[in-house]
Amino acid sequence: MPYDDPNQPESMENVFRTVGAEPIYYRGRTQCCGWPISSYATTESFKMAGMHIQEAIAAGADCMVTPCPLCHLNLDSRQPEVEKVIASKLGLPVLHLPQLVALALGISPKQLGLDKHVVSTKPVLQKLGL
Repeated sequence: MPYDDPNQPESMENVFRTVGAEPIYYRGRTQCCGWPISSYATTESFKMAGMHIQEAIAAGADCMVTPCPLCHLNLDSRQPEVEKVIASKLGLPVLHLPQLVALALGISPKQLGLDKHVVSTKPVLQKLGL
């Protein structure tokens, strides 16, 4: 895209900063979550997702934020299955980008359905004082 570096994009990180969040940089932040191969290579898909979640945790992330609804599904709703495949507990909340922006605008977590995520968003909400 003409407004962002395709190798080191910052557009999402700029949104994070604008709403008061601190972006965390880790190797897999711009890589595929594994969803596209999940229908025929489930184990590999879950390994990819697990690797990215582990990298984010190691870099100090409180949560992951994704603009893609399929990434959100793979990283949140399938995280318990991912944990089994990689034999490691993760528990990293995953927010969809509009949820992060809406929280910053004062929309309640309940209205945003944050209580419906598979991985609890409570640690993030507590850190935000919500």
